[in-house]
Amino acid sequence: MSIKSSYYFKLPLVPRYAILINMKRMASKILFQIIPLIFLISPIASAGSEPVETTLDNGMILLTMEDHSIPLVAIRVCYHVGIKNECPGLTGITSICEAAGWQGTRLFKKGEISRIIQAGGGYTTSFTDWDVSCFYTKVPSGMLDTVLVLESDRMSGIDITAERLLLAKDIVRKKRLAEVESSIYGHINEEFFSLAYRSHPYGHNIYGWPDDIDRINLDDLKQYMRANFQPSNAMIVIAGDFDSESVTARVRQLFGGLYSEPPERWRPIAETKSLGDRLSVIEANVGIPVFIMGYHIPGIAHEDIPVLRLINNILNTGTSSRIYRRMVTEEKSAMVISGGIINAEDPGLIYNYAILNFDSPVEEGIRQMEDEIRRIKIDHITDAELEKAKNRALVDFYMSERTLEDKTVTAATSCLLTGDSDFREKMITKIKSVTRDDILHTAQKYFSPSNRIVVIVRPPGDVTDLDDDYDVE
Repeated sequence: MSIKSSYYFKLPLVPRYAILINMKRMASKILFQIIPLIFLISPIASAGSEPVETTLDNGMILLTMEDHSIPLVAIRVCYHVGIKNECPGLTGITSICEAAGWQGTRLFKKGEISRIIQAGGGYTTSFTDWDVSCFYTKVPSGMLDTVLVLESDRMSGIDITAERLLLAKDIVRKKRLAEVESSIYGHINEEFFSLAYRSHPYGHNIYGWPDDIDRINLDDLKQYMRANFQPSNAMIVIAGDFDSESVTARVRQLFGGLYSEPPERWRPIAETKSLGDRLSVIEANVGIPVFIMGYHIPGIAHEDIPVLRLINNILNTGTSSRIYRRMVTEEKSAMVISGGIINAEDPGLIYNYAILNFDSPVEEGIRQMEDEIRRIKIDHITDAELEKAKNRALVDFYMSERTLEDKTVTAATSCLLTGDSDFREKMITKIKSVTRDDILHTAQKYFSPSNRIVVIVRPPGDVTDLDDDYDVE
């Protein structure tokens, strides 16, 4: 059964390509906003010590990892809140809170936090994702105490005023304009998630809907920040050149006395099971068609995730992957093929996308991709394919641990999203034990037409007819 709903957006022709597909550089991957948190599950590099976890009296968690190979320190202050926590009418409020964190605190005026860190040779940034919001800083090890003082004041003393709310809103509006509304392919990202998630808050953009941004008031912001950007909902991860014992004592001194409320209990929201596939067609001023095909999968801690990671590698990772060989090397219907897995705390997605060649019909590209997905559901993969997929997964894990920044993200992801500090090691063990039967059965479980989401971006006047080729079995 196929339930199809088509939407036609007239997108402006602009020279900038962002968010989902970077056409200017013909990127080999989709730039989803939540990616910084998705592909970060790997063991701690051998150059550093094992993480030491400490819970303060107010509920805040501290994770320290010593690494004396270079005189640098990375500090990541994470709050377990993201767009998942946003209710209808308040979309974008988490990003507004993040922006408000730079508008001035009790002790430091607007811009002073960045100025102090940069003056010491450091770097600082922040981001909001599906499940987590973070403030990240990397500095010479001698500046660690300075950063802890700054972050302690930010956690306890953000001074929310009507003026700062307007400034934070303006920042979020500009980011949305730059990354979604002014990009030829910006809307495909937004459309894909809104189509994939009809019930769950993952369906809206991290910058929210414009009308919601306009309506959010000062009371909304204060209440949301008080509930979510506070010690019992926070984790600080520190990696680098320092002494864990002395730093832990300093963190207790600076953060241990901060007022904290019990974190709000998150009520899981199940995504409604579809009776048919979900299809959206966007008509835009583009020269060549693009499509993305995704399937719902469980959350990051589910037992099927290791198998799905290998399936992703077999289908679309590298020039020897099945879909790449079929569509780029053999059929020459596409110039770029890629995809990935979005592992979130709640159910995520596995996706493949294609940037087609100028003269390639969309329906033919979709048929070729579906053929390869159907083939992995019917026949066992070879032993060589399984071994290659495992090796690629393990290489990705270890490569993602090369920097202090990677280590802090990996540790925070594991602890916040799964509650298991040994999650990385368990994931690796499970991947090594995956069999060909596991690949076959898992593919059959998730790659069904009723579990599928397809978004097509096509040039004006191009006719896309999927009735004859679209898989509706």
